Amino acid sequence: MKKSTLVLFALASGFAVGNLYFIQPLLGAISEDLGTTATQNGWLVTAVQLGYAVGIVLLLPLGDVIARKRLVPFMMTLAGLSQIAIGFSTGYVPLMISLVAVGVTTISGQVLVPLTGELSDDTNRGKNVAFVVSGMIIGILGARILSGTFSDLIGWHLTFTLIGLANMALALALNRAIPVLPEKQHINYLPLVSGTFSLLARNPRVLGTMAVNSFGLIIFSSVWTSITFLLSGEQFNFSTTQIGAWGLFGIVGAIGARNSGRLIDAGKGDLASKVAWVLVAVGMAIGALAEQSLIFLAVQLVIMDASMQAIGITNQTRLISMFPEARSRVNAGYVTVNFLGAALGSALATALWASFGWVGLQLLGTGLALVALLLWVLNRRSFNR
Repeated sequence: MKKSTLVLFALASGFAVGNLYFIQPLLGAISEDLGTTATQNGWLVTAVQLGYAVGIVLLLPLGDVIARKRLVPFMMTLAGLSQIAIGFSTGYVPLMISLVAVGVTTISGQVLVPLTGELSDDTNRGKNVAFVVSGMIIGILGARILSGTFSDLIGWHLTFTLIGLANMALALALNRAIPVLPEKQHINYLPLVSGTFSLLARNPRVLGTMAVNSFGLIIFSSVWTSITFLLSGEQFNFSTTQIGAWGLFGIVGAIGARNSGRLIDAGKGDLASKVAWVLVAVGMAIGALAEQSLIFLAVQLVIMDASMQAIGITNQTRLISMFPEARSRVNAGYVTVNFLGAALGSALATALWASFGWVGLQLLGTGLALVALLLWVLNRRSFNR
């Protein structure tokens, strides 16, 4: 796999997944312009996430039967047109519909991950997949910073228009870069989509791996949700821009996680996962001291994000390698379970903040990381029987 293609895949994956998060720092500006309420703004965020869930379940499996050279550019073009539609929205309903369309069509990054594994050989598959997945994480964390900055300069309407054009430019580049591959097997649509769930039903250990991995998403989502509560509260009283800037520490962690791919290629993926779960627990315990000094929060974010990405990369690489004829369907199951974990993490942080506070939530995360380590060990032993 060419280095230039790998870099393009990482960039496109990051931008594609970032499509889900560009909206978040702009809710205040949208509210001022369209007169929306806080509840309506919450539904805007929910709309794009629910659309994404639909796209993962109904469209991502198509990567197993449609040539990725056509599928990926087509979906990125649709996502770009949907972002442009957001930019031209002058009312709440068209904005909501456009956001749902963005969510449904934002599957390109999840198609590119298994494609990266397919285009790589055994000596560099882990390293290459780690590079692309790190690009996705950087996209998740950097999207808020990018859209918030551009919105301050040119307004939210033009910001979304430029985001849409960038999606379409990446679609053109991907159409040129993705090689022509052998014809895919023919599977009717309904068996294809249901195949994601039947595959997991036939392989409970695979589902167990995904479930344990989702613990990381529960922790990740709860931390980033509670960070907003912590930093916007009376003690720190940070602005939205200042809170968003903390994503830079997560980006540092995501960049560091790329090295985990080399451990996978060297046959040390299991060891890397064990160490990573321990580090997640340590990072959460350190983060519990953030109210005393934000230095502890910075250390937590770097350790936590690097460790969680190492865990995710190890599991995702292993899973897509186990099912070469159903990589997109396996990835659809993997992403769906992670999505549920992330939603649960946000809900837990919101529900428990008043009772547990920052310290309680971080210590709860420490315990969850140790439980996940135990479950991971038990699940790996069942694989070896």
